[in-house]
Amino acid sequence: MQKNELLVAEDFEKTNISLAKSIEIATLIPWKKEPYLTQSWGNWIHKMSSYCGRIKPAFAHWLITLFSNENDVILDPFCGIGTIPLEANLLNRKSIGVDLNPYAYYVALAKMDRRPLEEYVNYLDNLNLDFSERKNDEVAEWVHQYYNPDTLNEILHLVPKLIKDKEWFILGCLLGISQGHRKGHLSKPSGNIVPYKPKPDENNEYRPAIPILIKKVERICKNGFNYTPTADIKLADTRKMPLKDNSVNVIISSPPYFNTLDYVGVNRLRMEILGIREEVRANLKGDLIQDFKNYLIEMEKCANEMKRVLKSGSTCILILGDLHKGKTVVNTAEEVKKIMEPLGFKTHAMIDDELPQGISVQRRKAGTRLDRILIMTLKK
Repeated sequence: MQKNELLVAEDFEKTNISLAKSIEIATLIPWKKEPYLTQSWGNWIHKMSSYCGRIKPAFAHWLITLFSNENDVILDPFCGIGTIPLEANLLNRKSIGVDLNPYAYYVALAKMDRRPLEEYVNYLDNLNLDFSERKNDEVAEWVHQYYNPDTLNEILHLVPKLIKDKEWFILGCLLGISQGHRKGHLSKPSGNIVPYKPKPDENNEYRPAIPILIKKVERICKNGFNYTPTADIKLADTRKMPLKDNSVNVIISSPPYFNTLDYVGVNRLRMEILGIREEVRANLKGDLIQDFKNYLIEMEKCANEMKRVLKSGSTCILILGDLHKGKTVVNTAEEVKKIMEPLGFKTHAMIDDELPQGISVQRRKAGTRLDRILIMTLKK
């Protein structure tokens, strides 16, 4: 295969190629070639809401196509907002997603609540909420600077109603438009991922939540999607997953970046909107696997759990970012490999994938950053 060939994932059938051939194709980094180049490639449902450090849909699409078969059960034990479980569904795989971050959990869950557009619009058209009861004081004072007070009040009425009615898809869309810089967002102009503080003189216009939300729902349904299979999304700790032994065919996941991303602080505005207050967020931050001193210790606990749930002989693919600490560069994939091999995992490849500047990770300094794709199988 020539490196300049046009590679299209749909041209490959995993049942017809070996693991070695799949790895050979993966080394060509086809998700960074036409027609997969854009950051937003794929079904519009992937654009439901933003998340720091999420895997690109095209990347997930290729890994799932190359390293799994239709009807396989694919586990993402660090699923974030559900990019891998959703893309697995769109490729007719069953999937399981696990994450400890409540904001990520709600968005991943929303992507699995796939129904006809008419059902969502009918629900919103027939909502009967009394906005005269003011709810703005239920959130921290700093949240008020992001919204017109009437818009904020409407959001705070909608969130508990959507959760009560288990309207997860609509809730995910609401979280998506709850902050950002476009007219289709409900906040004053702010970062779509990081909630940068709005300028004091920014337009404080009233933005009616339900009409804007309906437009968002319509956009996310733009491409259409299958209604089954859907993923089983769990708000749970990867170190103790509520899954049966030997129940998973393939693991594909991008674990937390080693001491690089603050998954709680970055999502603080959307968490406040969800009712997840500062004290809870502080405790959650301590529970997440990102602390420099304990990262590898906690990852070993995760590796033991992945071994428990993965079927013998099956594939485990982890996308791991290097750690840059001062002048030191730590190859996280190499360190995780050292943890997993004594547990019975066999390494087949470690593929370097250069990260685009300013998109995939928060940077303190310019320069090349790498993700490493660690491809292993659990020995029989």
